[in-house]
Amino acid sequence: MPESILQSIFGYTTFRPLQRDIINHTLEQNDSIVLMPTGGGKSLCYQIPALTIEGCTIVISPLISLMQDQVLNLQQLGIKAMVFNSSLSQHERYDVMNQFHEGKLSLLYVSPEQLMIDGFLESLTHIKINLFAIDEAHCISEWGHDFRPSYRELNKIKTIFPEIPIMALTATATQKVMHDIKQQLDIPEAKCFQGSFDRPNLFYEIRPKQDTYKQILHEINQRPDQSGIIYCQSRKTVDSVTKKLTKNGINAKAYHAGLSTQTREQNQNEFKHDQTTIIVATIAFGMGIDKPDIRFVIHYDLPKTIENYYQETGRAGRDGLDSQCILFYSYGDTQKYESFIKQLPNKNEQKNAFIKLQQMTNFAFRPLCRRKQLLTYFDEKTSFTNCKTCDVCVNPPEQWDASVISQKILSCIYRVQERFGAMMITDILKGNKNPRIHQWNLDKLSVYNIEQELSNSQIRDVIHYLTFLEAIKVKGDTYPTLTLTEKARPILKGHQPIYVPIYHYKKSKKKKPTADLSNTNPSLFEALRETRLILAKEKQVPPFMIFSDKTLIDMSNKKPQTYDDFLDIHGVGIKKADSFATLFLKTIQTNS
Repeated sequence: MPESILQSIFGYTTFRPLQRDIINHTLEQNDSIVLMPTGGGKSLCYQIPALTIEGCTIVISPLISLMQDQVLNLQQLGIKAMVFNSSLSQHERYDVMNQFHEGKLSLLYVSPEQLMIDGFLESLTHIKINLFAIDEAHCISEWGHDFRPSYRELNKIKTIFPEIPIMALTATATQKVMHDIKQQLDIPEAKCFQGSFDRPNLFYEIRPKQDTYKQILHEINQRPDQSGIIYCQSRKTVDSVTKKLTKNGINAKAYHAGLSTQTREQNQNEFKHDQTTIIVATIAFGMGIDKPDIRFVIHYDLPKTIENYYQETGRAGRDGLDSQCILFYSYGDTQKYESFIKQLPNKNEQKNAFIKLQQMTNFAFRPLCRRKQLLTYFDEKTSFTNCKTCDVCVNPPEQWDASVISQKILSCIYRVQERFGAMMITDILKGNKNPRIHQWNLDKLSVYNIEQELSNSQIRDVIHYLTFLEAIKVKGDTYPTLTLTEKARPILKGHQPIYVPIYHYKKSKKKKPTADLSNTNPSLFEALRETRLILAKEKQVPPFMIFSDKTLIDMSNKKPQTYDDFLDIHGVGIKKADSFATLFLKTIQTNS
């Protein structure tokens, strides 16, 4: 039964790893925790049981726009699914609940806030419920990266519906978070299904912040008409980057909390409908979309945690096609976050935030396989020595001996009695014309003007690297100063050589692979995209809800000629074949 639903409705011939096991476990009325990466196929784990067992599945999700997309997508497949939330009119709410109470729905999507409104959860006891699916379940845990107090109330589900299975789903959770989810939902015997966190179609790359905007513009121009997200730390940076891109003829829109709700929704919808190719956003964007064909994610600034980084890069390539993830980094990003963290009133919260920030900083600085670092963070063992899909493995960074300049830097910090920051230390070593140097007689120091080979930015990168090694500590918020730690002693004495990866200040000349869409017939693919766009406008849905890029590529490669041929295409079920086969087959015949 599940296999026939998978093929006839969703158009897939085989289950992905763990999907069938999770479905079987649910059909046996058991609780479960499902930990799968974004794009790993979590939604099928509850959608297929919803279509197999009598009754309705309640899907709890935190974001209205994401729920609406998922429901719209299911409706395109002929599945009776609806959303019930505050965005509906009184008439629409009545219609949804009427169909729900009459047993006409297979899935009902609600927010945790809606579910916990007085009497709503209790009212469900009169309906045949077959499953509670809790999406973004990491929001339950205070140890998660996106804790939401409203999720804590979901423990009432088991009290009122002790016999109904619960499926908690998330893309990012450590073992500590998984344990907390079990406790908070009162499902101690729930079986944990943990898929691999590996996203082999994503290429991870980290670059130093040098001519950052110029590099971003180059990357976008390398991918004409491809969708991408650029994440920035502040609203100001979002607006600045968006303005520059627009001036350079790029179809880009901004998204952050400073914009009106109407503007944010409009920009997000234009992105989903392929009317805008680039979204420049704060982290407020991304969770609320279900767009599978985002080909690249760029981080203009450092994310606060590895969980955030993984979640945000996970927006790319959800259709399984090759996609790019680029992070631009300087130690200044870490310093900015540190000043924010110090303002947190709760000391435990401060401590936890500092630990997570240090983990993210280490990830950015270490010249180790990016993929291996990510998987190790999520307690996943790896056997490969070269992942072949990150900058470190494709372009192994050469190292240069920075021992001498490190000694000069540490000596300079000592001689100025740890009173200045990185810029002043650099100016002293370079002998730069800084009025304050002469004002405080710093030009009389033995370290003044002793470095002529390296540039200012190269010296500052070594300072940042020494900070990463914890030989230097940054103190103060308004006027950050550099101080020495015990770890500086062996470096100053020449007992510990310092080797810095070249990519920290100089781009490698070797080329990285670009996204490969495995498309053997580009002209036919473009014609199919045009057909898809026409249908999407006609039906007023995002193009990916007609067919994904992966489906169009399969069409352009196989060139189906009949209805039965069309059913053999990846992602084509009976409902979509009935609706779209004639038009797409005509496009294939015309352009072959």
